[in-house]
Amino acid sequence: MFEAVETWDITIYFVFIGILLFFGKVIKEKVPFLNRIILPTALLGGFIGLIFSDGFIGMYTLDRAGVIREIVYHSLAIGFIAMTLKRTDNKTNRRIWSTGMIIVTTYLLQAAVGVTVVYLLFKDIFDGAGLLLPLGFGQGPGLAANIGRSYELREISPLLYGEALGSTIASIGFLVGGVIGVIALNYLSRKNNLNINKFHNEESTVKEVFEFETIKEIRVFDALTTQAAIIALIYGAVYLTLVFLEGWFFPKLGDLGVTFAGVFHGFNFLIGIIYALIFKKIITSMEKKGKNLTFMTNNYILSNISSLAFNFLIAAAVLSITISSIKEYYLLVIVLATTGTIVTFVFLKLIIKKVYDKEYEHHFFFGLFGMLTGTASTGLALLKGIDKDLESPVAEEMVLGSGTAISLALPLFALIMFPGLAIESGNNIFTILLFVIPIVYSLILIFIVLKINKK
Repeated sequence: MFEAVETWDITIYFVFIGILLFFGKVIKEKVPFLNRIILPTALLGGFIGLIFSDGFIGMYTLDRAGVIREIVYHSLAIGFIAMTLKRTDNKTNRRIWSTGMIIVTTYLLQAAVGVTVVYLLFKDIFDGAGLLLPLGFGQGPGLAANIGRSYELREISPLLYGEALGSTIASIGFLVGGVIGVIALNYLSRKNNLNINKFHNEESTVKEVFEFETIKEIRVFDALTTQAAIIALIYGAVYLTLVFLEGWFFPKLGDLGVTFAGVFHGFNFLIGIIYALIFKKIITSMEKKGKNLTFMTNNYILSNISSLAFNFLIAAAVLSITISSIKEYYLLVIVLATTGTIVTFVFLKLIIKKVYDKEYEHHFFFGLFGMLTGTASTGLALLKGIDKDLESPVAEEMVLGSGTAISLALPLFALIMFPGLAIESGNNIFTILLFVIPIVYSLILIFIVLKINKK
């Protein structure tokens, strides 16, 4: 269906996803039941497209191994690059770092649970499948699909339908945050006499102030072009880096290099984040020397670019799910999602009581639970259930805390390579480290958090 007209192969998929987003938005706004749960428009649109695709109702065939995969892969990197380029106030304090450590600790516990479930109950499945739990719940469909695909493309013991499995786990995470989160919100609100906002409104809560001195400064499209050009420059550097690593450096490492190449191909977003941070550091250094470079980045436009990229990413990731992957892994997904949800819920309830003031205890719980099963937007949506206008400091501390979490979580990406290294090298130490590192690191972070927040 989508290949009927020449030269429209890729474009028609963007048109298709755009239409799905439109119908998802309309349905979300007009169906009363959907206003009572927190369900991203992109996720709803993706499910609509999935239901009518091949393998389900079968009205059309999707190029899941081609265009859909590329949209997921590149949207993830573009969204993260745009988000990283945004200017921040660099406000950090003890509580913000505590929030970051709680976020990373939850990732670690989800990883430990995921690996344990696969190792004990699904011995015939590649151990890396367990790591898709924190990637899907904690980071969303793009990263889970990317890493799942790298496991799927392995030459030895590949993870069959790995990309679709990652997308499925992430989609379930959205539902956990949006449905279980709302149920918990209503129950705990009644129990603790909290005022809640029963209807979820997706209108943005971010307000931008524009100041214009002359007519020449009113150049929205010029600013958009500038942001797009900078993102293209950084992403071009990412491409050249991958060309160097995959085409020259890793092949020299033999079988070990094959493992590294497969995983690093899915790290395009991480390389992009690093280059964006370097670019931002250069701009900041030049501004300190008196150069006027404020025009180089525009937070409002960068926010919209990242939002657009992530919406296309979520919808495309859902479309990458196949009926074959569901049949193959439905039991694994159910067990992973159930155990992951329980561990996330219980850990956050326990740690938040120890760290945050009683006044905002429930605010932090709902915000972090939504963030650590869905995305930051899911967490903010749940938070709006008891803080409609986000007047509490919780939203800002969550966002800033997630920024500190990135630096704390970077070493954890090495874990993603361990399942493959265990098979390639035949050394069980990598399998042991899959269990030891998350547990030890999480205990260290919990100790630090409790120490600096001792009441």
